[in-house]
Amino acid sequence: MKERTSNGNGPTLKILAIVGFLGIIIIIAWLSVQLVNILPGAFSSLASVADSVNKESSLETKEDKKDPLILTSNTSLINTGDDIVLSWSTIDKPGSYVFSYHCVEGVSLNIVDEENGIKSIDCERNYNIGDVGSLNLQAESAKARYENVDYTIDFLATNDTKPRAGGESSFTIINSQVQGLAVVDDNNETEEEAENSEEEFVENTPDNSEEVANTNSNSYPQTPIYEQEFVYEIPVSNPDGRTDLSTRFLGVGEIKGSRFIEGPVEQDESGAIQFEVKNLGSKTSEEWTFKVSLPTGGYYESEEQKPLKPNEAATITIGFNTGSDDKHTFKVEIEEETDRNSRNDQFTQPITFID
Repeated sequence: MKERTSNGNGPTLKILAIVGFLGIIIIIAWLSVQLVNILPGAFSSLASVADSVNKESSLETKEDKKDPLILTSNTSLINTGDDIVLSWSTIDKPGSYVFSYHCVEGVSLNIVDEENGIKSIDCERNYNIGDVGSLNLQAESAKARYENVDYTIDFLATNDTKPRAGGESSFTIINSQVQGLAVVDDNNETEEEAENSEEEFVENTPDNSEEVANTNSNSYPQTPIYEQEFVYEIPVSNPDGRTDLSTRFLGVGEIKGSRFIEGPVEQDESGAIQFEVKNLGSKTSEEWTFKVSLPTGGYYESEEQKPLKPNEAATITIGFNTGSDDKHTFKVEIEEETDRNSRNDQFTQPITFID
């Protein structure tokens, strides 16, 4: 009986083993099919993620890169207190331009607007200047003789949060007062003064007073006349530019030796007036002349002076006798044939002489 039972279970176990093995094979085959269906999607998703990352990186790089703006100016070298006009290539899209400049100790800039006047601006700040193609600035430097100012112009289209175009450039401010006027003393002239300055000293004595009188019948030939000309920079001339000579009053005083000393002028004594002639244009001037009204009557008319380069200046000192009057209004006029702006070619300055 026991042997029969044992023999009956043998075939059953074999059948179950075969069925189990076939089931395992079927499960493995099913899993293989599922993996084949799932993996392409997974690889496709990974590829999509990588492509998205690449696109975002490309967009960020494109946004960070600005199109260039070409910046120019009417001059690269100005005296402290003078104006400079910045210009740039414009973008044919609705938007606005932004100006900023780097901080330099002792340097300050003002925006000059015909409608709104002068506006002081801070360094390292962005100022929206509107949809324009130029900017007029007034620059001042108080610390050094030469200061370089770096500035940036950016363009933002409407609804932009970052500039899509921009450019950087610079200009130099000169403060000739930091080291004083380049007055030359024949006995104490230094090599640096000799290199950076040029002086013309003329004294009209009785021998040549007749020649001065012939230039104008109302000239006063008895008064010694002194002229000093100082050149403290050598800018580059633009042959296609314009000439604009201007003149301004500097002071009155007296001449001791070949030096001008500013101060009050006494009545019935000799004195001197000092003024500046400067080329505000971008082109070297032709030869020019000036004339000055004298307290004792008439004018002193100069001979032709050397041409002035852009932003080059000459300081003129004229000696005079005061006479018996206690005051006089000096009138100074300059003349140059190619001058484009006659509004700044003269000035008047009333002076009171002390007893």
